[in-house]
Amino acid sequence: MCGRFVQYSDPEIYASAFDLDLLSAATPRYNLAPTQQVLVVRKTKEGTRELVPLRWGLVPSWSKGPESGYSMINARAESVDLKPAYRNAFKHRRCLIPSEGFYEWKKTGGAKTPFLIRRADGEPFGMAGLWETWHGKEDDETIESCTIIVTEANALVQELHDRMPVILAPEDYAIWLDPENKDTDALRKMLRPAEPAPWALVEVSRKVNSPKNDSPELIEPVAA
Repeated sequence: MCGRFVQYSDPEIYASAFDLDLLSAATPRYNLAPTQQVLVVRKTKEGTRELVPLRWGLVPSWSKGPESGYSMINARAESVDLKPAYRNAFKHRRCLIPSEGFYEWKKTGGAKTPFLIRRADGEPFGMAGLWETWHGKEDDETIESCTIIVTEANALVQELHDRMPVILAPEDYAIWLDPENKDTDALRKMLRPAEPAPWALVEVSRKVNSPKNDSPELIEPVAA
């Protein structure tokens, strides 16, 4: 599962990392939580890549709306191409969710200790995601939303949780984002755990436990 993550790089850094054509203004976020707006990289109808804010928690186009109980912040890699809520988006509306790290908690006795899982070099990476558009039937409300695809945890993350986001290699970004790519088998092969070598677990402040807290201090290592 991925229930909290960060997005704090300048959009220009994301533009370089993800070869973006269109940018969205953004405020650094250090404790993103479900239903909040998160930045997403997707391909436009014109074939360019844009960075846009979407609601985190997929709202299927056929659902009653965001209050229908479909939280769906994560989609399991093993069934993402089969489940009705995700399979159409998997075929046509794949995206990347840029991030510098995601949080997980380790149970130690009766307490939970938060850790930030990030690249050892601190560089941003792209999590595999899907996006969808929902239109209200009784008004003009439109909601664009997204979900993060999760897979089995690698050897490092297994210390904390049995699932982790699918983190794509940069060389796979173009294939993943291309809505014309219908090679389901090739796409599914990308949905695997990241190698543990470039990653690090950083114990951070328990202030991250509350989504009301959102400041740079949340990602600072806790002194041993």
